[in-house]
Amino acid sequence: MAEVVLHHYPLSPFSEKIRRLLAYKDIPWRAVELPIMAPKPDLTPLTGGYRRIPVLQIGADIYCDTALMVRVLERLYPARPVLPPALAGAASVIEDWADHRLFMQTVPPTIVRLIDQLPPEFFADRAAMTPAFTRESLIASAPHALAQTLISLDRLDRQLQHSPFVLGDTFTVADAACFHPVWFMQHGGDLFSVVRERPGLSAWFDRVTAFGEGKVSALSAADALAMAREAAPADIAGGCAADCGFSAGTTVSIVPDDYGLEETVGQVVRVDADELVVLRTDPVVGEVAVHYPRAGYRFKAV
Repeated sequence: MAEVVLHHYPLSPFSEKIRRLLAYKDIPWRAVELPIMAPKPDLTPLTGGYRRIPVLQIGADIYCDTALMVRVLERLYPARPVLPPALAGAASVIEDWADHRLFMQTVPPTIVRLIDQLPPEFFADRAAMTPAFTRESLIASAPHALAQTLISLDRLDRQLQHSPFVLGDTFTVADAACFHPVWFMQHGGDLFSVVRERPGLSAWFDRVTAFGEGKVSALSAADALAMAREAAPADIAGGCAADCGFSAGTTVSIVPDDYGLEETVGQVVRVDADELVVLRTDPVVGEVAVHYPRAGYRFKAV
């Protein structure tokens, strides 16, 4: 099997979700560090437009969205499961809550405390993904967002005072998803004191942090592109479910249904209940398969 490559940058919260999972599952991985802002010329040949970070690459198969990445890694590396069958439904529900609600609560108060350290073009870049993401709107929304964050942290703390992990004795994707917004708050200076004031939450944070970096080694973006160019898509079998609305070979456009509306266009090669895969050809890397979860994305025949 080709190496696991994560295209990320150190400050990325959603990258930290996958980094925690890779460390826990003891999966060797290669790290390609990308810029925090567009343009991202070393990513576009792989995704065809999608610019959110992280992106997971295995040879010429490119996986977008951390919800899908988790499930791909679980399938390929079943040891130390993060979606054990008895907890998979609950873990997925908590994952969705943390990736969306908890994350969006923690962003404004954290960014406001970082605001003077960010380059002016940062807000223009993020406003291109989310028009409401401006310096002024972040400052205005931070007090309410922090109040909502504290409610969420209280709920997590109550749970974590009775179990070492969110759903009991074992680390699951629920922990990885709840961890990354809390981890991001570290970058808000004294803001992180609200985590340390909650004993169950604080101990859990240290417990997950103790996984360390895992088996990671650096990889250049050029080498990652070469890996894709020298490989062929391998994870494309399965065909199209009868009720999916698309047949193999249909050209579709794919955009997220919330923010970052960059478009990927490709030819459908597989659709099942949870995933849609398209083939696309780029002059830099040749043919690649780009994988998306069906939840959270709009698909339209072109």
